[in-house]
Amino acid sequence: MLVKRILSVLLLMLFIVTPILSNAQCSMCRAAAEGSDYAKSLNAGILYLLLAPFLFIITLIIVWIKNKDKFSSHEY
Repeated sequence: MLVKRILSVLLLMLFIVTPILSNAQCSMCRAAAEGSDYAKSLNAGILYLLLAPFLFIITLIIVWIKNKDKFSSHEY
């Protein structure tokens, strides 16, 4: 039980830290924004748009984990 909790906390931290450390621009966006002051804003916007799918997937996983025992059948 403790191992599962530690693993889930580590995975959550990975999902939180990875987008912060990553450079979110694709090569075309980088070429278009290179040399301008808008590159940091473009990076922030891309990461902001990436946040919604992550939150949706994390919410689905949490709901599934909390409710998986309700739907399991013990009849064989």
